[in-house]
Amino acid sequence: QIEPISGASYSTAAGAAGVLWPRSIFVLVSDDGQRFFPAGDLAAQAADRPATGYATFRFARIDFRTHGRYVAFIVDPTGSYTFCDEIEVLSGDPGWLRTPVSGESTSDLQRFFVDARTRVAIARRLAADVGTVRRELESSLQISAAVRARLVPELAAAENEVDAIPAPPHDSFRAVLPLNATHTRIFAVHGQAAQARGLPPLSAWVVNPWDFVRPFDEPPAGADGPGTLSISAMSGETRSGAINFSNATGRSMKVALDVDAGTAGSDLRLYEAIWTDTRELTPVADALVPLREGPAFDVPAGMTRQLWITFTPSDRETGTSRGRLRATSDGGISVSIPLELRVLSGSFPARPTLHLGGWDYTDGDQVYGLTPNNRDALIRQLRLLNVDSPWARRAMLPGTYDGAGHLKTAPDTSIFDQWVSSWPDANRYMIFVNASDSLGGVPVTDARFPTAAADWIKFWATHAARLGVQPSQLVLLLVDEPHLPSQDERVVTWARAIKAGEPRVRIWEDPTYTDPAASLPQLLGVADLLALKRSLMLEEGARFVDFYRQRRARGQGLDVYGASGPARLLDPYTYYRLQAWVCADIGAGGSFFWSFVDDGDGSSWNEYAAKKTLYSPFFFSSDDVTISKHTEAIREGVEDFEYLAMLRDRVTLLSRTDPNRAGLSRAIALLDSAAGTVLGASGATDMEWVSDKDRLSAERVRLAIADLLELLR
Repeated sequence: QIEPISGASYSTAAGAAGVLWPRSIFVLVSDDGQRFFPAGDLAAQAADRPATGYATFRFARIDFRTHGRYVAFIVDPTGSYTFCDEIEVLSGDPGWLRTPVSGESTSDLQRFFVDARTRVAIARRLAADVGTVRRELESSLQISAAVRARLVPELAAAENEVDAIPAPPHDSFRAVLPLNATHTRIFAVHGQAAQARGLPPLSAWVVNPWDFVRPFDEPPAGADGPGTLSISAMSGETRSGAINFSNATGRSMKVALDVDAGTAGSDLRLYEAIWTDTRELTPVADALVPLREGPAFDVPAGMTRQLWITFTPSDRETGTSRGRLRATSDGGISVSIPLELRVLSGSFPARPTLHLGGWDYTDGDQVYGLTPNNRDALIRQLRLLNVDSPWARRAMLPGTYDGAGHLKTAPDTSIFDQWVSSWPDANRYMIFVNASDSLGGVPVTDARFPTAAADWIKFWATHAARLGVQPSQLVLLLVDEPHLPSQDERVVTWARAIKAGEPRVRIWEDPTYTDPAASLPQLLGVADLLALKRSLMLEEGARFVDFYRQRRARGQGLDVYGASGPARLLDPYTYYRLQAWVCADIGAGGSFFWSFVDDGDGSSWNEYAAKKTLYSPFFFSSDDVTISKHTEAIREGVEDFEYLAMLRDRVTLLSRTDPNRAGLSRAIALLDSAAGTVLGASGATDMEWVSDKDRLSAERVRLAIADLLELLR
């Protein structure tokens, strides 16, 4: 029956195993179970929740004055988990039953959640930035009383607008900073405060491209000029640099860019790093949008904006060219940054050694962030990224089988054919079979199953060969992340039947036992390639890794894959770039990431609306795909691996033909120590982007390899 409701509570725990307190706990009431009315957010006033360490906590409010027969709790977790051991609905005054419930109702709780979370996130984003600017106004001794007296009311006026801001249009909103006009005014107050503290209207300074940047960042105190942007690359590879620009005024600037003749060229590309907020309310300058001809970009009042520069030499002479990049605002303010572009000796191969993939599932066009209108754009970006191991999940259909288990009706090949035509030069064709307890209606326990599976793989191997794909290029993941005996047994049953039909087809498995020896020995035996999960390598340490090193020493192939998230807050350097160095360290031949297409259910540009954790390093819209610092870090990792491969090949050749060659012993020593040096650097196992750490070790070792390659030519 309908009851008066004075409040509600939600009992939970957090502070251990990656579990954090929920961001919001929305409570809605309904008399009929169809139309729900918001009652409040239990987390909105819970300021006394424990800040650190494991604890239990009861989120509660007793200020409701409503009624209903049905009560809905919608929890917005911070991260992937929330736990609850008790929910309470508190009774109220029976007289409230005579008062209609006020407010706007909803019959779509999912839509309500997205709108409510977006509205709350915007309010919290703006409130946090108001707090930052207010602390600046209150603490800076360089801001005069007169300026403070003018800016404090401006900031207060903007703050007063925050709670009244409605949810933005659901389908068009992007969480790009500044989020709205009120946010723009908050940043403008900061710009005026920064100007009052003596900062120049427009500043520029060179930064490590992989370091975390913040919207309020300022040029380093006491720096002697902006520094020199220096990028070194071989012909045919792409390397990156970055420059921060800060606007210490109260108005937006349009900044025009010009690279002088000493360094200009089509091999130098300029991108704007776009600010987007995350579900965790940690803004990131991650999406990289190319600047067009006559390049210019906006630097909003009071914000720092980053210019990303890539260098892909193709027809330049080996050596160093120097010049300047000049940035001029629409108000006539100009800054100049020295550029140094070095073309290293040697040429980068068209097909890198390290195999690369990321469960892109481009055999379809309606999965995760993939649509019919952006599929081609994604494939184009993946090919530019040196992906040579695309993934499919529906390409190898089962067909039907007769009473003896032989193939009776051939599978439809159209999906497979289209997929292969999209990837004509792939090295591996990775297929997630998702092996079940039957194939085409034949149970795995049926005596016909081995025959059916053998016929199935023979058909597909023969068909693939007609398209130019060799059986060894078909790489099958039968069961994802097996960690139970029943899953191991399923892999073994399928793999044995497949190998009996076509032994050249390869099996790729990614077991996730914390003790790898706990998996069935037969599972390890039937897999041609074993993939190590990067997080398990870090958590379980040398014992875990050495188990697989021993497998490799006996001839089994290894790959490495990452499956952590949310992607935007992962360090591009340690998580993405250094994975290639992990591959080099253990002798793995492939690097994979979950997932190039998993965008948290369509929320790349608006994480406030994300229904799930976002894993893709790309930014998806319905008809386009935008690269990011994270994708560029993947590219540079593959290129780093190639430097090691080049040096190893050169050392192998000279050890046989010219063992006394000057520099050879140094090269051998560097090969032995390179991966350990990079992976042993301070912070190399810390995957959080916001952390300060050494992000130069890979670059130092790469350039040391380049110098030795030059010496050993």
